[in-house]
Amino acid sequence: MTPYQYYLADGMLLVEPTEARVVKRNTGRYTPVDGKLFRHGYTHPILTCVSGDQCTRIMAKLHEGICGSQVRGRALSLKVIRVGYYWPTMMEDCMSYAQRCEQCQKHADWHHAPPEELRLIHSPWPFHTWGIDFLGRFPLAIR
Repeated sequence: MTPYQYYLADGMLLVEPTEARVVKRNTGRYTPVDGKLFRHGYTHPILTCVSGDQCTRIMAKLHEGICGSQVRGRALSLKVIRVGYYWPTMMEDCMSYAQRCEQCQKHADWHHAPPEELRLIHSPWPFHTWGIDFLGRFPLAIR
């Protein structure tokens, strides 16, 4: 995010032409406000760009905090975006954070699916095939 801050604040670009081209192309997604960098998101109007220890603290609060739900990496990164934060390596950081979580590793192998294959009912009307009659005989009509 530092190259974007430098380019938006001072107009300075990197020495390497390929990286400078990428920064120029993606600069429209970022906005500096009072020395902080914000990113325009697709689902949210503006996301706060964070880095360093703030990223780890945000992931810890969302994963293990009061409202934490012990979700895996991809769901954790989507939760970070919903809260309103962004950093470029968010998906990889959230995946590695969830993989290092002891509680997630302890309970990750619990499968909630049945151990055997599901069996299909071949007849669409099983009660008709078995001859079960819930209503009994209908009364005769007048005509």
